[in-house]
Amino acid sequence: MKTRAQKEAQCQELHEKFGRATVAILTRFDGMTDEELKKLRRELRSAGGEFRVVKNTVAKRAAEGTTVALAAAAFEGPVALTLGYKDPVLPAKVLKAFTAKNEKLRIRAGVVEGRACDPAQVVAIASLPSREVLLGQLVNRLNAPVAQLAQVLQALPASLARAVSAVSAARSSNG
Repeated sequence: MKTRAQKEAQCQELHEKFGRATVAILTRFDGMTDEELKKLRRELRSAGGEFRVVKNTVAKRAAEGTTVALAAAAFEGPVALTLGYKDPVLPAKVLKAFTAKNEKLRIRAGVVEGRACDPAQVVAIASLPSREVLLGQLVNRLNAPVAQLAQVLQALPASLARAVSAVSAARSSNG
């Protein structure tokens, strides 16, 4: 059994992690084996996330003053936390894929970049491309009008040269 000081230290550590996390997803995991939990932890670690099982009272207390407090109502029964610190989409993708293979794991709620999400919204976020892909698409879209303008401006001197050449050819054949 943990002492009060150990619980307070765990609560402080969780509070710090909740403050840094870009995504926090609460899941129900009852019935999962240790091997399944280890596999899920490995997959989440490779995606820049972590999976923790904590007591609800400790998690509620640690969530106070952070965005995770938006999902505090979901801290009931056996709950595990998935935290992600960089790209909020990657841990959601891992959970979505894992829940498709293992129905014992169920998404209960989430907080993504400061907004509370229900399970359907978490699954929708998991369907998004990664942050890097989205940024690349945005840059491509912003760059397209500039590239088109450059092509038009580049075509103007060529068109002018063809017109002068055609006028010159017409004058030499007439005269």
